[in-house]
Amino acid sequence: MDTIGISKLDLKRQNRMQILRLLRNHGPISRIDISHTIHITKAAVTIITNEMIEEGILQEVGEQAPTGGKIPRGRKKILVGINPTWRLILGISLQGGWLDVGLCTLTGGIVEHHAVLLEERCSLDSFLQIIERSYADLAYKNALKPDTLLAMGVCIDAPFYGLCGITEENGRLETESFAEKLREIVDVPVAFGSLTEGISAAETGFHPDNIPAAANQIVLQMGGSFNSTVSIRQEVYRGANGAACSIGKMQLGEGLNRAPASERLARRAVGEQIRAIRTRKLCPALDTLSMDNPQRAEWLFCRSGFIPEDPAVRQYFDRIREDYASILSAVLTFYDPQSVIVFPDGSVMEALSQAMRSVNLRFSGKEDGIIRFSRFDESNLFLTGAALAAESCFIQRGGYI
Repeated sequence: MDTIGISKLDLKRQNRMQILRLLRNHGPISRIDISHTIHITKAAVTIITNEMIEEGILQEVGEQAPTGGKIPRGRKKILVGINPTWRLILGISLQGGWLDVGLCTLTGGIVEHHAVLLEERCSLDSFLQIIERSYADLAYKNALKPDTLLAMGVCIDAPFYGLCGITEENGRLETESFAEKLREIVDVPVAFGSLTEGISAAETGFHPDNIPAAANQIVLQMGGSFNSTVSIRQEVYRGANGAACSIGKMQLGEGLNRAPASERLARRAVGEQIRAIRTRKLCPALDTLSMDNPQRAEWLFCRSGFIPEDPAVRQYFDRIREDYASILSAVLTFYDPQSVIVFPDGSVMEALSQAMRSVNLRFSGKEDGIIRFSRFDESNLFLTGAALAAESCFIQRGGYI
């Protein structure tokens, strides 16, 4: 006889998944509060959490502190949390020519990582060899055993899809061929995602205890690949054709100067414009600061804290700031997210910072409102890959291996 509905195993996995997601989003919480939040009985919560404690996935982390200055009567609530060292996760990211390979705990605690600058014409074989050497060093230094590693998560920025043999269709990546090569190095499940998907997962899953995870957020990669990821209720929303929030295609400027954001604001376009201003000898102050070095002039223009003195440079700086503000205002107007997280990726940093402050003031009344920079950068970018693995190979599986 055919049966319809959800099996007991699937229901149990779903309940475990809800508990893990709640603990990840809010930190340690009592069993009774788990029951009230995810709407399953306290008895069921007790059975499931005790089982996961025996497995080593969860741990009791002490008693709940009294609130409001009142001493509670009766039995105190025991808090339950994820055991971060039950398994480790291997994270890999490739962005801006830097390969970052590292180990972290289930909650994003950094164990160790290696960052390697790839050669300009690096081959796939060389790329894989660097990953293999980095992993071997991490495994040796941290005494990794076969059952220590849970999974591997990989974030690849769009310009490097070709190197890895990755294709994209309707916002989804075809990665199986590359995954097979990685599993030859480390035989564990592999999770993939774009850089903005990884940042979104890391901002949700690896957040400080005092900052609750946003249910609805948008990650914008500005200045390089101009990618974005929209998350609704912590699920990625790609749109009907995989093009939700395609900020790179947004038209900016007027008349003959009107062009997509990916052309007007790309680092290459910025460099060309600064060189044109220098060629016309319209930036004596910038030339003095840069000691007449073209590369240094571009670097100075794009760094944080740069204040343009030359009228031509100031005019171009203001145009870039207005372009950034237009993008951010459109995103807030049409998507109404809880949070907009910006990964600058070669942006004109001071212009972007000013645009973020002005748009925050306009929409929330505070300079540090809805829009902020990502917590993840060159110092910890491997965590973006690790966060994808934590979500797909730990949370979504309810801790089952």
